[in-house]
Amino acid sequence: MEQDAAVMFGRGLAGAGVADVTCTYHPVSLARWVMENTDHALIAGERCRDYARLAGIKLEEVRPSNAARVRFEGMKREEANRANLRMVRRFGTGDTVGAVAIGSDGIPAAAVSTGGRWMKLPGRVGDSAILGAGVFADTRLGAACATGMGEEIMKCALSMKACGFMKAMDAQAAASMAIRFISKERGRGTAGIVTVDTKGRVGAAYNTEAMGRAWFDRGKGRVVVRIGPNP
Repeated sequence: MEQDAAVMFGRGLAGAGVADVTCTYHPVSLARWVMENTDHALIAGERCRDYARLAGIKLEEVRPSNAARVRFEGMKREEANRANLRMVRRFGTGDTVGAVAIGSDGIPAAAVSTGGRWMKLPGRVGDSAILGAGVFADTRLGAACATGMGEEIMKCALSMKACGFMKAMDAQAAASMAIRFISKERGRGTAGIVTVDTKGRVGAAYNTEAMGRAWFDRGKGRVVVRIGPNP
């Protein structure tokens, strides 16, 4: 159980990530502390425990649920089936949670955390800890947060790419353009992304079977939730 997380604040491109976190269920809070109290952009491994203690974040060993443990044991028993193992390592099962927002001061921000890929190799770090890949925010453009196959998202710097598109288009168009880009470069079934532009317009797109997302609709005055394609 090794968590990756990052947070980014649009003003001054402030941001930081943490990786291989096993000491707390609040890795985004830890990433924010690193952003606000150090000049580092990425902290990984056992030292995260020391910084979590300095930050006053509750320390507790991250443990899988019983259902997750049963599933993992089943995967290990199937390891002899190499084709199945390769598929799990490539596609895994997602547990990434990300958010983008515009503050009352007009500053965009993004945050993300994940438990990583099932059956990953030891020491693997995904896109969620990497600024520009898992998250990006820029006062001049907006904010974006990605999920999916971390290796492919990192190779495409997908969140930064989506924010760059918002220089010429709204959040939804930029999200769609970013997913078209990664689909062309790295194939389908690779990523999803959520975006918000400097006018507070939101967007979401993906090239997987589905992606859960929710946003506050100011016109309707309520939260809207979607899993599959928009109607």
